[in-house]
Amino acid sequence: METRITPRVDINITIISTIPADQQQKFALTCGSRFEAHALDISEMGIGIVSKYYLPKKLIIEMEIDGTLFGLKDKMITMGEIRYCAFVRTLGYRCGIKFVDPPEEYRKAIAKFVSLYERRKEPRVRLAD
Repeated sequence: METRITPRVDINITIISTIPADQQQKFALTCGSRFEAHALDISEMGIGIVSKYYLPKKLIIEMEIDGTLFGLKDKMITMGEIRYCAFVRTLGYRCGIKFVDPPEEYRKAIAKFVSLYERRKEPRVRLAD
């Protein structure tokens, strides 16, 4: 059973991620600080991606996401915190990223997008912490 706080929908886009300088002391890629990843799903709270790189939990990254998909004129640039990252043999590393203080404009655009494409409707269940 799905127990997420906010609904999510599948997407199929490429995002550009950057590891900010202050995070590079904790983690560095051999290819530099920028990398492409494939986004699989999105919600108001975060995004699920597949990366060819392992990204450690709690790492903060910057993400560039095509805003036109969400009705915006420009790309969305926002920060995210890696919540989990696990190797999936056929994909690479499947990572869950929680948005960190996204602008209200982005949150509303994503919420509208999700409401248009979510298949499952209420009631929702929230598990106790």
